[in-house]
Amino acid sequence: MIRFDAFLAALLIVLAAASALGVVASQHETRKLHDAFEREQNRAQSLDVEWGRLQIEQGSLVDHRRVEEIAREKLDMAPPQLGQILVLEDRP
Repeated sequence: MIRFDAFLAALLIVLAAASALGVVASQHETRKLHDAFEREQNRAQSLDVEWGRLQIEQGSLVDHRRVEEIAREKLDMAPPQLGQILVLEDRP
């Protein structure tokens, strides 16, 4: 009977140790996943900020005044003179 009690006690100690190791491993994995989740949330927030900045930049790039300014300064373009304009009418 003493042998069985010792065996049972040893078995319970081993099971308790295995359970404790399982809890520690589970907590460690949870912390790792939480850290990864927070990093991805920060990345998503940064991407949202960049998306907003790019939308504002796109809006400014297609502004007619900006396009005209670039056409005049960088491409050396100018509006046509009255004699250079030709209007074509659509005939059926």
